[in-house]
Amino acid sequence: MRFFRKLRWLFGTYLMPRHIATVRTENGILSFDSKDRTLGRALNVEREFESQMMKRTVNLLTKNGHIGQVKNRLVMDVGGYVGMSSIGFLNFNLFDNAIIFEPNPNSFSLIEKNIKQNNFSGQISAFNVALSNENSELSMELSHKNFGDHRIRQEGIVQKGQYHEEDRKVISVSSVALDEFIKENPQVKFKDISMVWMDIQGHEGKFLQGASNFLASQKIPVVMEFWPYGILRSGTTKKEFLSSLDTLFTHFYAVDNEFPELQSISNVEKLFDECAKTASGGYNLAFINQH
Repeated sequence: MRFFRKLRWLFGTYLMPRHIATVRTENGILSFDSKDRTLGRALNVEREFESQMMKRTVNLLTKNGHIGQVKNRLVMDVGGYVGMSSIGFLNFNLFDNAIIFEPNPNSFSLIEKNIKQNNFSGQISAFNVALSNENSELSMELSHKNFGDHRIRQEGIVQKGQYHEEDRKVISVSSVALDEFIKENPQVKFKDISMVWMDIQGHEGKFLQGASNFLASQKIPVVMEFWPYGILRSGTTKKEFLSSLDTLFTHFYAVDNEFPELQSISNVEKLFDECAKTASGGYNLAFINQH
């Protein structure tokens, strides 16, 4: 079956004139750009995205008391791409509502489409803005291969990268610090958020800086893709990133592992150095504050 899905994706989707493809996946009914050779291909061939890791992580955090057992649980999805995580969380009955932030206009239009076709218009709110450390206009570089790897580009001269980032097309997107966004949008129930789920291709350090007041007061788990190559390329130094983690969190889990163990936040530095040895080195980590 998987082999035939690969053939169907290649000849029936990717090699056809560019269009919006739609498939039924474990996460939900998802539409994506037919020319996305990475995440789009994965959705078409695998018919799921991180579903087991999502379930394992939320069940772990709930079991250990980091996510409260309450009704109307709300997840904040930072870097939603086409909405596959938020829609999955609701379809898996792990959360009741979601808030998505996605700055890329093409991805955002797919989020809106996917919300509607999964009948979650009343449960998912989406905002077409980047969460960063300031209210500004930022440059976003676009990957021609992996549409989930569009990244906020640091200011200044662009150095050559392992993924030829220097050659990427660039667009301008709006950004806002979460702490400011909360003040400007009192209608959004940020106090109901039970978990932050984040994958913003190395911009996580900037997000933490702009969300420090919210995270310090709410003390909710933050699950993020931990990718030192992307973090450093975004303009956040190792020292700055570790300082933000040390200020906001006390422990973490490496949720890629089947049986994650609670670790001290001080262990992140060793992971950072280990992962920074290669451009692809990284983990999915769940950070918590037990103070």
